[in-house]
Amino acid sequence: MRAWTVIDCNSQKVPNIVQTLATLGITAESILLEQANDHDFKCQSEAVVISGGARLFTDPAIHQTLLEQFAFIDHLTIPVLGICLGHQAIALRHGADVYLGKERREREMVDLLDKQHPLLADFDSSVNVATDHCEGVTLPENFRLLGRSAHYGVEIMACPADRQFGVQFHPEISGALGDRLFQNFARIASAFHRLPH
Repeated sequence: MRAWTVIDCNSQKVPNIVQTLATLGITAESILLEQANDHDFKCQSEAVVISGGARLFTDPAIHQTLLEQFAFIDHLTIPVLGICLGHQAIALRHGADVYLGKERREREMVDLLDKQHPLLADFDSSVNVATDHCEGVTLPENFRLLGRSAHYGVEIMACPADRQFGVQFHPEISGALGDRLFQNFARIASAFHRLPH
């Protein structure tokens, strides 16, 4: 089995992602965001996790350059989970807008809107998660809204084909709940690779 690829967007939380995946029996290779556009995901990766990061899409000085570093998203044909900055990048590559919102650096209650979705299997109707962000995105056209909070309208989203997912919060530091989300994503990825393509 190929390893998962974790794209490091200069986040101190990447080791938490890799460790969480390891507890699920998943081997993960970490690459820098700057390498991602040249990476052969189809041949080398089973699934992709895009980390958070300290850069802001709302900074006009870096917006276009930062967005272009995520061009690989347009060509991914395997399951991908974007976290925080990664979540925003998926949304923006699909035509959504980004905005500067209320700074959130603590626990947040997120209301789940579709508990039947496999990403949210075995979750309660609302979850308490760890946050570390000050930007949000609108929902891309044709994406499904799976969760929202009092401060941000798009906390969890999924593309129609259930291949690209985004979470605004940080499951890698959200304890058992975050572990469950990664486990659910792993099940989705496993099912994806069992289907004929």
